[in-house]
Amino acid sequence: MSGTRTLLLEIGCEEIPARMLPAAAGDLARAVARILDQAKLSHGEPRPLWTPRRLAVLVPDVATETASEEATVTGPPASVAWDGSGQPTGAARGFAQRHGIGVDALTKVETGKGAYAAATILRPSRGVGEVLGELLEKEVRGLSFPKTMRWGSGEHAFVRPVHWLVALAGESALDASLFGIAAGGTSRGHRVLADGPVEIPSADEYVAALEVSGVVAEPEKRRAALSVALAREAEREGGSIVPDEPLLQETADMVEHPGAIAGRFDVRFVEELPREILATCLRHHQRAFSISAGGKTLPSFAVAVNVASDPEGHVRRGNEWVVSGRLEDALFFWREDRRRSLSSRSDALSGITFQRELGTFADKTERVAGLCASLADGCGLDPEDRDRLVRAARLARCDLTTGLVGEFPELQGVVGGLLAAADGENEEVTRAIYHLYQPAGASEELPPTRLGRMLGVADRMDTLSGAFAIGLIPSGSKDPFALRRSAHAAIRLAAAEGTIELVGLAARALEGHEEGPPGLPADRRANGAQDTLVDFLYERFAALAEGEGARYDEIASVREIAAARFLPEDLLRRLEALRRFRESDDFLALATAAKRVRNILAQAEDRGDVPDTSPDEAALELPAERGLGDALGMAAARIDPLTASGDYTAALATLASLRPAVDRFFDDVLVMDEDQGRRTARLGLLARFQGLAHGIVDLSELVVVSRAAG
Repeated sequence: MSGTRTLLLEIGCEEIPARMLPAAAGDLARAVARILDQAKLSHGEPRPLWTPRRLAVLVPDVATETASEEATVTGPPASVAWDGSGQPTGAARGFAQRHGIGVDALTKVETGKGAYAAATILRPSRGVGEVLGELLEKEVRGLSFPKTMRWGSGEHAFVRPVHWLVALAGESALDASLFGIAAGGTSRGHRVLADGPVEIPSADEYVAALEVSGVVAEPEKRRAALSVALAREAEREGGSIVPDEPLLQETADMVEHPGAIAGRFDVRFVEELPREILATCLRHHQRAFSISAGGKTLPSFAVAVNVASDPEGHVRRGNEWVVSGRLEDALFFWREDRRRSLSSRSDALSGITFQRELGTFADKTERVAGLCASLADGCGLDPEDRDRLVRAARLARCDLTTGLVGEFPELQGVVGGLLAAADGENEEVTRAIYHLYQPAGASEELPPTRLGRMLGVADRMDTLSGAFAIGLIPSGSKDPFALRRSAHAAIRLAAAEGTIELVGLAARALEGHEEGPPGLPADRRANGAQDTLVDFLYERFAALAEGEGARYDEIASVREIAAARFLPEDLLRRLEALRRFRESDDFLALATAAKRVRNILAQAEDRGDVPDTSPDEAALELPAERGLGDALGMAAARIDPLTASGDYTAALATLASLRPAVDRFFDDVLVMDEDQGRRTARLGLLARFQGLAHGIVDLSELVVVSRAAG
């Protein structure tokens, strides 16, 4: 029966790690969409669902069968299909028989390879089950995972061994199979709450049928329910959950039924351990949420559990036992690490390799300290802040030698800041160390202090320059040292600081790698790496600017400026001013004129003509020439101070005031005059206009589309 139905596909597995679930379900949804699209079956938007034991896809409004269609298929060459007298040969008869038509129905068609026998056939409609059954296993086998498992005789590989398969179109079970398992309408319930088979009446009732069996298949609903359950447990402890969205998402994907319990630990851990260490210990070892009240951490925690309740307290006691042991370990490391000052650990950095060809962390520390000194001078820090920044650089990596960082690598920087504070170091120094690794991701907050942002830029620029100096440059999707992330962070930090110029900083950072460590071949040293590094940084800047709404041609319009003086904050302000200018009535005419000027000057350069930007007054004979020259002089007097102060909106508005003079010039003046004096003088006017514009943005890079066309 034709029409549309909701399509359900569920692959039942052994427990899949939470970190793999969202991507795996999304990939499966796209695979099902590809199957439907390939068969030309119309459908709605696929909806991925998942729990630890299943990957599922619901697709609404799927056409239940394909349309029948005529198709022309080619067979043997015409010279083979018919003999010299035009009679069909055995090859022609065999071709016709394979397609269920008479040999007289064959036609001759011309192709790029010559004449061939052809048959027009009617391809019958196919049901969605037939389509799915034909293509499902191929698509699923093509999915990739961070790790896969084999089972049985080892012929099948998937993220985890597969135990059941559900495939329904509406109420109808589809004839499909996967890894030797035939599809049906039977799923599995919760292992504890409703263990056993679950009949799915229809694809539309899938979610509800599983919920009756203790399984919440919708990740958003599971996450929301878990959040409520955690909050309820925290309230019983007299506090509230410390927000942790990544942990909430992870733990919601570790359970099929979103339950929660609270547990307690000795108050001495709250009294003696810094909040960050305590929270990380709970999170890292037990996926537990901290609980606080009035801004203070309570000696209790909450965890997600895969059951509705814990009436006898077995689950709670088990979690408390593990948490207490882990906190005891953390307290031991904290006490041991406090026995030495952070600064006394600097010598030990010479025994920790940063990168084989770039030396130790002691070498890196010296390079970063030198960069920080240069940054401080370039950004105008006072002597006290300069000393604090360099001090922070010298201490920033010392926590790599601590037991706490060995136990909790994610606390690098944080531990250093805590130990520095315990040692009585200056607060600005400790905060810079504490936030050294921020931002770790594209959306993570930046360090809150100026010294923290400057230290972060210096540290990342040393990493980038070292990698580029020895040829470790990302290519394609390969970026084993996360250099793109480092570059993105450096640009965000520099943009937030405002005065950090990356071309000069890249040159200074590369100076530290010119000689390279002992034994590094001469052809792998820093020579020639600066341009490549700046290009790489600009690619990351382009991604950042695009994320903030800039168009690709707008980004290209500031590329030349960045190549000479790469101030991310300044470039972003130029792009913002350009976006506003693009809405003005003058934009189209000026951008068009800028392209025309660029082309004329390029042609003149090819001919060997050198623009004369300071011609004798006699060389400017026509009123349109003199008018443009006067307008350029007045505009320059206004634009130069505006660009110097960073008021690019006003600078572009002033540039727009040249429009009448530019229009008149092109209407009345032949630029490429036969007389060389007149020609070079007129080219000089255009060069002056281009120079003024390029001091703001390169308008000639912009894509010009008339408002009517747009």
